Formats: sequence, structure tokens, C-alpha cells
Amino acid sequence: MKKSIFFLFFIFLLISSFAILVSAHSLYLFGISLDFDKELKSNVVKSAQKFLSTGKEPLSFDLDKGLIMAHFEPEQRNYVEINPMGYEVYGMRNENLKHKTGTKKLTKEQGFDITNKFFDAFPNDIKSELNHDYDVSEVDDTYFYKWFRHVDGIIVADETFMVNVDAVNGNIIAWRLSIFDYPKSLIEAVPAISKNVAKRVAEISFNAPSVKDFKPYLIIVVNEPVWVNKLQGQFYPFFVGVNAKEGSISFTGTIPGEIPKGYNAGDEIKVIETDFIKQIYTQK
Repeated sequence: MKKSIFFLFFIFLLISSFAILVSAHSLYLFGISLDFDKELKSNVVKSAQKFLSTGKEPLSFDLDKGLIMAHFEPEQRNYVEINPMGYEVYGMRNENLKHKTGTKKLTKEQGFDITNKFFDAFPNDIKSELNHDYDVSEVDDTYFYKWFRHVDGIIVADETFMVNVDAVNGNIIAWRLSIFDYPKSLIEAVPAISKNVAKRVAEISFNAPSVKDFKPYLIIVVNEPVWVNKLQGQFYPFFVGVNAKEGSISFTGTIPGEIPKGYNAGDEIKVIETDFIKQIYTQK
């Protein structure tokens, strides 16, 4: 019975053609032109100039996963990130705020106090879906603090909030809020297939065994739940995402976004089979 179920899943996967899902905001493009839309360019420039209190024109523009970066200095030293839907500031970096000399004065805890006050100024509907990650990285006497978006306890891939604090002078030298692709109400978080079924789907699809002791976990990619498994390839291991609603392959290779250490959502989440999945299980 189990073999026939997995065979039917495999046939379905072939029919669905193994499409690799790519999010609408998953691109980074350098040196884009905004001249095709004068209103867009004008509003982006005005928002960035207002944020920096400057009348200077941007030197160039990049596209960072849906956000438009307006550069006011070369080599990404001073830029503002604008959400083109509403022209709100969603991020910035200003190397001029970074220490030139001196030694580290702030602990990670003190840096977090600065970051948390900044975070508290954001709207409640955004804050309520962001969970702080206690793993703080340190680079060149600056601290990086991160929050990950969760919906019903599951991480939404590549939707984060980051703040970079200078540990010498206490300045916030960079921050960035991801665009949330879908509101919580339009996100499916309940899997229709179990992690064990998803694990076998991945193994059968790529004719490769799972990495020993790797425990599959659940994430949300765009607006659907996806089981993440890790397979042992011929030369190196790679990740496979299996759509938890209908068993198709969501991604292969690398995970579409950072996953914090210790994250293992999935076991505690109840699987509710859809009619489509029930029909597959009842086939003989």
C-alpha cells in the first residue's frame, strides 16, 4: 500500500514538471533605470532625499528583492531602500555613521537595547509577526540583530528585519525590513502531507538518500507550506523543498532564505489532508 502511494505521488510530480518556484521579490539587479516611469522615479528620489535630509540626486539605483535602492555615494556606502508600493523607507546603510577609530564599548545586550527601541517604533501588525533571533553576529566591531517573520509558528522564507549597530559609538548604521509578499490571512500554514511522505517524495524524485540524522522541518515559501529535506548527492548534499499541500518540488539546492539555528517547526503542527491527498491515499 505504501509503495503504491509513493508511486502515485511520483506520477503526480512528473505531471507537475518539477517547476522551481521563484518569488516575485527574489531578484537583485544592479544599475537599474527608473526612466521608464517618471512618477516612480520622482517619488523614490523624494522619499530617499527626505529620509537623508538632502537635496542631492542619487548616483544610481539597484533592485533589492522588490526594494529600490537609491545610492548617494559609490560602493554602497550610503543608500536608502524604498518600497515602491507606497514609497516608504524600508532600509538604509550609511557608512559615515560607522566609527573611524576607537574600541568596542557596547555589549551585545546593550546593542540590543538600542535595536529594540528602534524596532518598537514599527507598526504593531509588522512587529507581531517578527520573532527575534538570539544568535547575534559581530563584524568589524558592529553587531547584526535579526528578526524572522513567522506565521502560525512557521518561518516565512526570506522575510526578515535586520539592524546593524556600531559597538563603538552606538549608531545604527544599517537596517532593512523585507517586503511581506502576502498578508497572514492569505498564507496557508497547515500541511496536507506529513514530513515522512515529503521525505520519500524528495528521495524518489532525485533518486538520492536523505542525509543521515537530518530532521525535515516546515517553512513557508511565498504563501504555502514547504517541507525542507536534505539529500546526499553524488558529490555533495543539497536541500529539497517539497510543497506540503500537494507534494510538488518547490526548490532544490539552497534554501530560499536564511534559517536560524535550532529551528525545527513541523512535528507539533497537525497535518490536515486535502481532498486531493485523500484521493491519492485511497487509490489501490
